Amino acid sequence: MSAAERAATDTTFSRLRRDPFFDVVVDLVAGYLASAFDDPATGEGDRWTLTCLPSTGRTADHERLFALGVGPMEVLYIDRYTEGGETVDYRTVLVASKSALVDRTGWSLDELSLRYPLLKFRSDDDEAAAGGDAVVIDWFLSDEGADDQFFALPLDETTIGPLAERLAGEGPSPNARAHNRSFARHVLDAMTDGD
Repeated sequence: MSAAERAATDTTFSRLRRDPFFDVVVDLVAGYLASAFDDPATGEGDRWTLTCLPSTGRTADHERLFALGVGPMEVLYIDRYTEGGETVDYRTVLVASKSALVDRTGWSLDELSLRYPLLKFRSDDDEAAAGGDAVVIDWFLSDEGADDQFFALPLDETTIGPLAERLAGEGPSPNARAHNRSFARHVLDAMTDGD
């Protein structure tokens, strides 16, 4: 990484740290990595990447806070929505193993949608790297109670691990050059501090 790239990485991480949602972001990323890998530190930058304030889909009223990629697929990200420069909402998107989630809950995606009406469940059959076994779960913070429904799901090593194992074997992330080492180190340190 060049000195200019390192400086840009530090700058975007510093900006993200000032967001009021930062602690939640760190907890979500740490939880996903802990569920995906036995030792997340050994796969940093290779098996998984973490971007910070990427330009993906950025507009005047929308910005992605981060994207966690495992192999060739983004599996967790949060978007921030603004109006007049003020934050009005956050959208969380997480990808897990569809078959594992259905097996673990005993409910189809349609049944999950009925039981958790504030969450959106979408099968991602087009993602070749996931072998047709990905479910995208997304929700908006402004939907009161959506966070409770999300955290009630069994999103752990049984539903995230199988997908991560498959994706990590599909090769490095296309976002490897944008991997934010400062942010990744912060998350890994938080995981170690939490033990």
